[in-house]
Amino acid sequence: MSASLKYGLKWIYWLLLLIVFTSPVFAQRIVVISDINGRYGSTEYHPRVAKAIQVIIDLKPDLVIGAGDMVAGQKQPLLDQSRLDLMWASFNQVVADPLKEAGIELIISPGNHDGSALPGFVLEQERFKAHWLDRPPRLELLDGSDWPRRYALWLEKTLIISIDGTRPGRIQDADLHLLENTLQEKASAADSIIVVSHLPMWPLSRGRESEIIIDTALTGLLARYEVDFFISGHHHVFYTGTDDNVTNHVAVGALGGNARKFVGQSDREPFSFVVIDNCADHYRVSARAAPSFRQEVPLSSLPDKIRGGSGYLHRFDLSKPQTGNPCVGTEQLP
Repeated sequence: MSASLKYGLKWIYWLLLLIVFTSPVFAQRIVVISDINGRYGSTEYHPRVAKAIQVIIDLKPDLVIGAGDMVAGQKQPLLDQSRLDLMWASFNQVVADPLKEAGIELIISPGNHDGSALPGFVLEQERFKAHWLDRPPRLELLDGSDWPRRYALWLEKTLIISIDGTRPGRIQDADLHLLENTLQEKASAADSIIVVSHLPMWPLSRGRESEIIIDTALTGLLARYEVDFFISGHHHVFYTGTDDNVTNHVAVGALGGNARKFVGQSDREPFSFVVIDNCADHYRVSARAAPSFRQEVPLSSLPDKIRGGSGYLHRFDLSKPQTGNPCVGTEQLP
């Protein structure tokens, strides 16, 4: 081999190394929607829901998670099967089918308005299960899963566990067992771990301070296995914060129903959905606000911290500075 050829190959080698180590890191993108339902028994959605779905399709996420309350049940008088099935058919038309046609995976976690575990809503639980049994995830469910009420699956090397967080207080034994067994067996192989519940663990919005999960066993599992995100809805406000055990909590704003106010504040938060980008060396958490869903909710507009029975949630960008290489597409989202 001539000296000039050796020099040329060496130059190409160092150029490739430079590209690898200075290029932006490609992200894994997860979008979370929650509380999209309208008035009790409604078979229609506000136009902003369809608008949000179109923007989500433009964002090309790897996965969309529905964190509960996809339809408008859980009141008296009880809805009959015909009405419940019409509500789910409307959900398919506005949300599920457009995502499916775009090739975007959608998974679900039960909410109090679409699959409440409280007594008295057996038919709603049955129709929730029947609807989603006909739409199983393309991602493989792990052992111990009971789709769609509680389950675990992989999105590449992200471990996602969804629990039935539809009632305040302690989570059910079945959910605790699924969490503990899955984390014990799979956590060491995961690059990221996400747990999804409808109810949050912190009193975020006015009027719903008592509608939270309070469970020391759950808190201990999240800390012991270094769960990256505990995702929730129900309180209709976007917040992202880190607790004293260094678990990140992401509360998802509503797309339907009522916009709500943070505890201790007077202004209603915007309707929104959440985008989580896993950028390999850091995370980027943002929310897109109505009406266009093209503008992000400034994290600086959120409370610095949220007080609860377990201490404080400290706003994510204050407790977890976002450093490292930028993710492609996350600095200027479409």
